Amino acid sequence: MANYIITHNIIDGEVPRERTVLETKTYPFYFELYDDDKVLYAKGYLNDNLTQKLFEPLDDWMADYGCTGIKMRNQKTHKMEWV
Repeated sequence: MANYIITHNIIDGEVPRERTVLETKTYPFYFELYDDDKVLYAKGYLNDNLTQKLFEPLDDWMADYGCTGIKMRNQKTHKMEWV
């Protein structure tokens, strides 16, 4: 099983999609991927926000799209923060 899902590939102009019920339970942690100009490329959800696995989407999208930054939703404040 993948550690993350992409629900909106903005850079390729894809339409955002809702998570399934199973995906909502499996991938609770929201993230956004950005390039070095702070342009939003993609939105998605992770199943782990405490280990190095949280960087997996950035690693994949850096190679494919040049993303250099990831923001995660803070679970306490619900604000987006750079990781």
